[in-house]
Amino acid sequence: MALNISQDLNEVQYKAATYFKGPVLILAGAGSGKTRVLTYKIGYMLEKGIVRPYEVLAVTFTNKAAREMKQRVEQLIKNPVDGMWIGTFHSICARILRIEADHIGYDRNFTIYDVDDQLRLLQQIMNGMGIVDQKLKPRGVQYVISESKNKLVSPARFQESAASHADRAIARIYIAYEQALRRNNAFDFDDLLIKPLDLFTREKTILEKYQQKFKYVLVDEYQDTNKAQYYLIKQLSSGHRQVCVVGDEDQSIYRWRGADIENILSFEKDYPDCEVFRLEQNYRSTQNILDAANAVVANNEKRLGKNLWSQKDSGAQLRVYGTVDEAAEAAQVLEIINREMFEKRLSYNDFAVLYRTNAQSRALEDRLRRGQIPYNIVGGTRFYDRKEVKDVLAYLRVLVNPRDSVALGRIVNYPTRGLGNVTLQKVENYAQEEQIGFYDALCAADRIDALSDAVRGRIKTFVDDLEAFRRRLPESNAFEIATELVGHFGLRREYTLSTLPEDEARLENINELLNSIAAFTESAVPEEATLEKYLEDVALLTDIDRWDPNFSAVTLMTLHSAKGLEFPVVMICGLEDGLFPLFRSLNDPDDLEEERRLFYVGMTRAEESLYLLWARQRRRFTGRESGMTFRSIVSRFLSEIPDRYKDEENQNSYGGYRMAGSASRKPAAKRPPRELTYTPDLSGSSGFNIGDWVEHEQFGKGQVLGVEKSSAGTKLTILFGPGKLKKLISEYANLTIVEE
Repeated sequence: MALNISQDLNEVQYKAATYFKGPVLILAGAGSGKTRVLTYKIGYMLEKGIVRPYEVLAVTFTNKAAREMKQRVEQLIKNPVDGMWIGTFHSICARILRIEADHIGYDRNFTIYDVDDQLRLLQQIMNGMGIVDQKLKPRGVQYVISESKNKLVSPARFQESAASHADRAIARIYIAYEQALRRNNAFDFDDLLIKPLDLFTREKTILEKYQQKFKYVLVDEYQDTNKAQYYLIKQLSSGHRQVCVVGDEDQSIYRWRGADIENILSFEKDYPDCEVFRLEQNYRSTQNILDAANAVVANNEKRLGKNLWSQKDSGAQLRVYGTVDEAAEAAQVLEIINREMFEKRLSYNDFAVLYRTNAQSRALEDRLRRGQIPYNIVGGTRFYDRKEVKDVLAYLRVLVNPRDSVALGRIVNYPTRGLGNVTLQKVENYAQEEQIGFYDALCAADRIDALSDAVRGRIKTFVDDLEAFRRRLPESNAFEIATELVGHFGLRREYTLSTLPEDEARLENINELLNSIAAFTESAVPEEATLEKYLEDVALLTDIDRWDPNFSAVTLMTLHSAKGLEFPVVMICGLEDGLFPLFRSLNDPDDLEEERRLFYVGMTRAEESLYLLWARQRRRFTGRESGMTFRSIVSRFLSEIPDRYKDEENQNSYGGYRMAGSASRKPAAKRPPRELTYTPDLSGSSGFNIGDWVEHEQFGKGQVLGVEKSSAGTKLTILFGPGKLKKLISEYANLTIVEE
């Protein structure tokens, strides 16, 4: 084998791929070939004998990226690299825990709980505690617990710092939740990251074992690591310090789920002797797109700095469309698709429509359906979240881990076998009296005096059937077990007998699940074709892992889901202040910078054409029977794109528009005619309109973002500068309308 590394990479890529004298930070701009550099770096060190495959740890952020990287390395070196540890943080940590879980009091056949499982467990705990606070919901509690775990805040520490009544209640739930997870031999997603840290802290010999095993550590998308992931990498590489992190601070967009941009910004402080390489040549987009994106993200302060450039032609200007409302915006999207298809002979899968919130897809879907355009939504209901699929998976999970009370609670009376809530409560009471698990209590049903002989018989049949399947686990593969289990327990029977179309679809979903298990069994090496491994893979799947780029359909997705993807034509919808950037970010400089990075990510998904759309009015649900239609202010991000890179069109009767915060403005538009059907009175007797610039004697000059009638008068939402979002009653605020 001989890599043509100097010919296949540009100069900076080559230097980054061949540097092995200590810590490395590769700042890889969008479309700059970072995967190529990582692949060649791994191939180079394997070819030169710097490390062997099983001594490499490569961490990616999606399973899809991990599979692609492994395939590319194998193609490059013409040899399999089965011994190399490559995967997401969660899959790598799950693999460590499968080996070492007994050191922290868990069995190795643990279950991984998804959000739905967590919510079910939290609901059980809150019901048991008698917590019926209307303001305290399982989903909110789950969010707080997840956020605490990401920040490495234990239940005890959370309880110590709990000040409010709600926090004290959550602290009690948090403690009970952790106890329940341990009883169920289960980890949630956050545990997969923090339990290895706990393990390494308790057992220094185990930490040393993995430090010696992984002689080189690579991390992709380092800008999106959280606190737990930061410490994991630091611990694993602290001995040899042979660590290479790759990322782009301008694409850090997951602060809301714990990602800390400071991890990449402070890498040079953590490793003063590190070598920094900047990949700035873009191989994806035209120069116009890159220049516009560079101009926007340059407004952020938290960045290390880079400037993307391309050898491609300048390309077309960005097209900006101001439309009447969300329906007109969707119609414009359809017109763009039809025109591009006709002029450039493109396929449907060459198009992506991106938006800030999932709710925006409704108007787009309606229009695409009427236009008979096939589309695929990334981030819709997960296949593995559908009821009939989760029912089958719950049976399989109990086979692997009978202590999983959440899965067991789902299947114990499904399909119905005459074990109602009263019966199950008697079993639960016995379990608590004897201090045993729910499954053990079912196994001991003949000793529960509160149960009738008939009920004991039904429970015994259920348990005996499960145990028969459990005994077969060591000798049967996942597909054999699953197929026979579905038939034995009648999980398809009710759908087979039904004539309802939705039940036919449910039956198809069960069959598709069995197909996926068959495909897994056929592709896995025999010793890994186990039910445990299949369930782990399913638990760690993401929406992007299931997205098929070859399916001929327009892709609809949120901007967060689009990260890492690319399309010839990209349309970004809803570019209005309050929607993108989100309203809440206008009062927080850090949130606003993240919103700007998100826009930058969306822009740099486009290879050839980029369309930016906004609506002058948009219907939003306000808690009433029908939503209210609000006037919009064009997103400040559009004003940050220099005029030479964009072409603005207004295909409606409202005339031109103003760009909020723009250095070069169009003339102010005339007020829209009052016959427009706004539900609220957006001007009223106060004389203020959205978009007006006003002066306040204390706060200075600001722009009106919202006008709302209230019992106290006309309530104005005004942005007086970064972090200065105020709500004032116009009748008492002594405001003066001023020129911008």
